[in-house]
Amino acid sequence: METNCSNFYNGIFLNPDGTVKPCCRFSKDLNLKWNNNPNEILNSKEYKDLRQKAQENAYIDGCNKCYDEDKSGFMSLRQRFNKKFRRPKHSLEYLELAFNNVCNLTCIGCEPKYSNLWGRKLGYISPETSNNFHLKENFEDLSYVSFFGGEPFATENHQQFLHFLIERGLAKNITIEYTTNCTLNPKPEWEETIKHFKKTIVICSIDGLDKVNENIRIGSQWNKTSKVFNKFKSMSVELWINTVVMTENVFHLKDLSEWVNSNNVDRWTCNVLTWPRELSIATLSNVDKQALYPIIENLKITDKEFILEQLKH
Repeated sequence: METNCSNFYNGIFLNPDGTVKPCCRFSKDLNLKWNNNPNEILNSKEYKDLRQKAQENAYIDGCNKCYDEDKSGFMSLRQRFNKKFRRPKHSLEYLELAFNNVCNLTCIGCEPKYSNLWGRKLGYISPETSNNFHLKENFEDLSYVSFFGGEPFATENHQQFLHFLIERGLAKNITIEYTTNCTLNPKPEWEETIKHFKKTIVICSIDGLDKVNENIRIGSQWNKTSKVFNKFKSMSVELWINTVVMTENVFHLKDLSEWVNSNNVDRWTCNVLTWPRELSIATLSNVDKQALYPIIENLKITDKEFILEQLKH
């Protein structure tokens, strides 16, 4: 099994709390903190160890989800990274960036780490976290920036960083990507700013229609989500939808599939939830799994093989 990944050479994911990993999926804590020097991070002992293991095709603890996708015959995120970033250069090309955990929802598959409202809900004294992100040097090879949260459109940090990239003449070579809960309209200035960039991708996290989405993404209202979605449709962006498949929506995927296909989005991706465990489709009864299998098999749905594979567990 091949385990090499381009993100071990040129990718950084910065968490709201300032910790660093190769990508948002990597499940192991590397004990690395952002220090405003991407080259130092990419050449750290931790990244060197990852590269050494990958070159030996050794199993890497933290990459489990990609291995599961590889096993199911689906093109994993690791494979997609390798296709997109081919240079084995140890410089920052791909940056996943969560400035803070400020969010306006408490989605049932989320946690305080990525939503300050979850922190308040659980009675945390200091629910908000933010990092001291700056990029002063070693960013010349940057070609892709993915904004996470929290909810990226709930704060202005991303707008300030876009201006930084424009001022340094880098924007025309950079694709920017947003993962949003599709409940907040970007400010008018944003639509003008993104014109400087090579491409803008907006990924709307939508897990179902009407009450299904509202019950998963607590605090959202479907009429508002629909309006924001239609606003993005009217913009010059590449529009994607991402769905997290779980026990709360797996029986409603047919309705969602029809809605997605009727909206002619550029791409629809489905991830399968693995935490919290009680929401995983792997916990469904065998009777439910057997009923679901032929339904999903006949749907016009992306990532079908990976979903079906999880139903076998």
